[in-house]
Amino acid sequence: MRGFRVRLAAVIVAGVLLQLLLPLLGARTGVVLDNLVLALIALVTTVGHVRQTRQTRGRRRIAWGLAAAAAGLWVLSSLVDTADVFLVSETLVDEWLAVGAALCAPAALMLLGSAERLGRENSLRRLIDVATVTGALFFLAWEFVLAPAYASLPAEAGPLITLVLLPELIGAAYALVLLSRSLSHSGDQALSLLALSLMTFAATMLLAVHNDGAGLPWYATGVGAGYLVAGLLAALASHAPLPPQTFSEENHAEGRWALLPYVPVGLAFAASAWSYTSNGNVAPALFWLLLATAALVLVRQFLSLRTNQLLTRKLEYQATHDVLTGLVNRAAFQQRAAAVLGTACPQALTGVMLIDLDGFKAINDTLGHAAGDALLAGVAGHLRSSVRDGDTVARLGGDEFVILLPGLERASQAEEIGERIMRRLAEPIPIDGGAVVARASIGASVMTGPAPDPAPLVKQADLALYQAKDAGKGVVRCHWAGQLVG
Repeated sequence: MRGFRVRLAAVIVAGVLLQLLLPLLGARTGVVLDNLVLALIALVTTVGHVRQTRQTRGRRRIAWGLAAAAAGLWVLSSLVDTADVFLVSETLVDEWLAVGAALCAPAALMLLGSAERLGRENSLRRLIDVATVTGALFFLAWEFVLAPAYASLPAEAGPLITLVLLPELIGAAYALVLLSRSLSHSGDQALSLLALSLMTFAATMLLAVHNDGAGLPWYATGVGAGYLVAGLLAALASHAPLPPQTFSEENHAEGRWALLPYVPVGLAFAASAWSYTSNGNVAPALFWLLLATAALVLVRQFLSLRTNQLLTRKLEYQATHDVLTGLVNRAAFQQRAAAVLGTACPQALTGVMLIDLDGFKAINDTLGHAAGDALLAGVAGHLRSSVRDGDTVARLGGDEFVILLPGLERASQAEEIGERIMRRLAEPIPIDGGAVVARASIGASVMTGPAPDPAPLVKQADLALYQAKDAGKGVVRCHWAGQLVG
């Protein structure tokens, strides 16, 4: 990360030096120097992107190919513009080549950002983010650059400016959204640099339009530095090491960078407030654009809230369930048992059943751990299908299971459920193309009334389990615990 910052600092210093140098040169010399430097940088960038194209596949390959095309078109645009200076001609060839580059670069970034499968909700969230930022950027661009420039430039210049700037603004919005994600991942330097390049280029294009409208030199307001910085960032991106895969939206760590896309949104609202206090009104089109942006922000927050709720439920489930079998785990069983016994009425019958698989270690040792895991998962399915609605089946760990039996009709019902489980376990469980029959010993205990602690009832079931094993395994034993006091 330190090297990344050093390179960024060097790029900025180079831009500042060029910006200071350009006013000292003549107009013609400055344009030629700037064009030749940019053409050389774009050529290096093209070579780097071609190399990246050969190293990748699928969408990434197409994306880096588009990036190479954008850099190549920029080489041609710079050279044609230089030729126009020497020939003292005003062709639009260089402008249309620049339009092609401006269209290819955002397309490349969008393909890179969508190289991984995001899922429907993540895709919708990203789309809303990009639309929100695009609306905010367009509001700012129109308020401070486009409206004043269009009032002073020739009418025929407007469509070309719009054709170039609109994809640039959309690309800048997408770049800002991606940057808020990729800055959390040090391995995504190529994507981060390309996003920074596109954002810098879009800002420079806006400043160039401002200069034209205000009659300023072409390099004024940092435009000379902007083109160089954007080109150098693209060159660094073309030679940055590629990560094994682009970042995943699922792994995006929320933090300070997550707020980055909302910076232009906040600026847009501040600008609208400033415009209203200064002029007494806001243009209707801009008002509706700002209103749509605000609505998108609210929708985005709703999606974030929904995602957080789903994540909370997922974490709660993981904390209370066994990963392998999907059954309730030991901690959750203890909580449920304590809740059931703590609220039981004096005549209520509550049972606990312990199931221990016989010969599981031999299966695990001979067939392997994968077969053992498949057997445990199959046993869990048999247990779930054998109990009543309202019973809780849990895995204590290893090959031990426990079942909470609240609201029994009679004490003997626990033994009946145990026998039903035995019959269900006699059905083969498919494992690795074959089948294995699980064998188990079952110990149960039943008590009446409430109890402050389920531990004594579980202990009685454990004693019954030992009796079942001593009786030759594969049998059910049940203890009547009566009224227990913890």
